[in-house]
Amino acid sequence: MSSSARRFATLAFLALPLLPGCGASNPYQGMEAEQLFLLGRQKYEERDWNDAIHALERLMVSFGTYERTPEARMLLAQSYFAKKDYLTARSEYQRFLDRFPGHDSAAAAALGICSCLVELSPDPQRDQGYTNEAMGLCRNVVVDYAGTAQAEEAARKSNDMRVKLAEKEFRNADFYFRRKLYDSAIIYYEFVVSLYPDTDWAPMALLQIFQSNKAIGYEDLAEDARKRLLELYPDSPAAAQARADGAGS
Repeated sequence: MSSSARRFATLAFLALPLLPGCGASNPYQGMEAEQLFLLGRQKYEERDWNDAIHALERLMVSFGTYERTPEARMLLAQSYFAKKDYLTARSEYQRFLDRFPGHDSAAAAALGICSCLVELSPDPQRDQGYTNEAMGLCRNVVVDYAGTAQAEEAARKSNDMRVKLAEKEFRNADFYFRRKLYDSAIIYYEFVVSLYPDTDWAPMALLQIFQSNKAIGYEDLAEDARKRLLELYPDSPAAAQARADGAGS
């Protein structure tokens, strides 16, 4: 063996104790299930999410029949959520529901999945795949766990997602409006009015339909949009603007 090869072998041997999982570097060596659970909970309370996750995952792997496994798995999901690793948190909440569907924390786990997708929902300018999924799953929580605090929270989150989708459609319409492509703009504004009539974006969309038709020269259609706005949303800022515009025409 050459001198360089011997040097490499010696360095490799000296590095072995530093490898993860070796006895000297394993902080959980010899710990029982209860100790791991308490350590994970302590680290969670200290907001040390990484150490909480490590301890709880060690518990899951080493003690599958531990009596407090449901509580530990829920805590693991919450640790990932607190760490803002929402995709992994979602998976852990789902594992909890798959394995313990009748547990007292099932509603909280379902809300956790809903909340993960809400956090993954991007700005309105971007693709809203997560937003649509969040809205659907949050509605499921409302139906499946009706009457619970989790259902009420899920309903609020679902509504927030609807508002974001309405804003997305409104911004699509504005894209065309700013470029004076009024016919295309009207189509998207009408989507807002028909799909999201209970949001604040609906009266704004009707105002823009009014303005778009005026810009094209369709005075009759503009007046129809103005009347719809005044009838459906009489107290909205958009209605006040339409009254002012109508008075000045």
